[in-house]
Amino acid sequence: MSESQITRRASYGPSSPDVGTRGANTRGKIVEVSLELFGQVGFFNTSVDAIARGAGISRATLYQYFPGKDEIFLELLDECGRALFRVARRIGPLGPTDVGFDNLNWWLGEWSWVFEKYSTMFVQWTAVASSETAVRPEITRFIGGYNQRIADRLESSGLKGIEAKAAAVTMTAVVHRMNLFVHTNRAYGRNTQSVVDSVSVFLQLMLFPETPDSVLASLDLSAVGHDAIDIPPMPDIAGSTTAERTVGLSKRAVNTVQTLVEAGAVQFRERGYHRTSVDDIVEEAGFARGTFYKYFSEKQDLLVALSADSATAAIDLADRITHIDPMSDDDCELRAWLDEYLHFLMRYSGTIDAWSERSVDSDIVSRLGAFAQAHVDRALLSLISSKTRDYPFDPVMSALIFRAVIARVPQATKELPTPLSRDEEIDLLTACIKRGFFTRAR
Repeated sequence: MSESQITRRASYGPSSPDVGTRGANTRGKIVEVSLELFGQVGFFNTSVDAIARGAGISRATLYQYFPGKDEIFLELLDECGRALFRVARRIGPLGPTDVGFDNLNWWLGEWSWVFEKYSTMFVQWTAVASSETAVRPEITRFIGGYNQRIADRLESSGLKGIEAKAAAVTMTAVVHRMNLFVHTNRAYGRNTQSVVDSVSVFLQLMLFPETPDSVLASLDLSAVGHDAIDIPPMPDIAGSTTAERTVGLSKRAVNTVQTLVEAGAVQFRERGYHRTSVDDIVEEAGFARGTFYKYFSEKQDLLVALSADSATAAIDLADRITHIDPMSDDDCELRAWLDEYLHFLMRYSGTIDAWSERSVDSDIVSRLGAFAQAHVDRALLSLISSKTRDYPFDPVMSALIFRAVIARVPQATKELPTPLSRDEEIDLLTACIKRGFFTRAR
């Protein structure tokens, strides 16, 4: 070997024969520190340098174990994924019986236990999965496999009226989003058991609307928390909306601002907020970089504009749903509202993800999201509370479940092998809402 050649230590990766105790401990420390940092500042705000410092090693040493933080996330994903699959394998028969309802409630309780243990991963899950990272296809693969296992169980349980794969996607989407609400303090004071019980009642009726009231009554429904939904103060957004920003501008300038805002909405939706750069936005818009800074101070300033626009649209949608009768034999009004909501969701999904995941260091964006979502929740609470029921029912949690269904399920169905059409999405949402909330309401 010539003196110019460099001798490298063998990698301590999982396939290395030279890992040893010391190497395994170092690898474990890297994973442990990464999980802690992901929880504190989020996946996108965590750097490899910060992980190395936290683990007490050099950056070069970290790269002997992992090519980057994406691969560390994948290792953590594999760990929590194995835990979820162990729970899924143990689900007993489901159906409109005491045993079926008990098995469903047990599964949801076990899922919540896994979520508690790996809450950092699940909180980051959606934001990472919606961005262009090496992690994204692995999350998609895992979700597909998990939903297939649930769908198989539903088919063997005699599910009728909803296609099994669509029902499975709905179940996992709602459970994930509701657990996320608990672990980000947005469940209106409800604890994990209260959420598990309310989701159990909703899913049981969504899957098996013929379930007798006596079966539902077998659950001692826990409803610890607030019995009303308070809307936080409206933040001062004067001058923040797109319309307000364009007052007094020429027609050409107005079109430029609107084009930039639209390009930002598209890029935030397709790449995720954190993975989107100003260069991505101006390339989408077809403008020079300098044009962007003529109207926006930074990328986050554009997010504020989109947040103000989407909050205004969300409040309008919330106000209008309170005038719909979801128990009407004619579903036209509900379906028309859902169609408008899906248009809203498509346009602002990247912005809504920034609200929901609380992954943006912007007080105005966080407050706008909290205000708009509470406004929607109160409207849904009013709709749900207008009917009485003879089975255990928590109206506040049901309003939150309702929002989880309409906000997350349409996105989750895109993970199906054959994504649903717009009409099929509306069919699924209508069925979930009517079966899960209004089957036997009066």
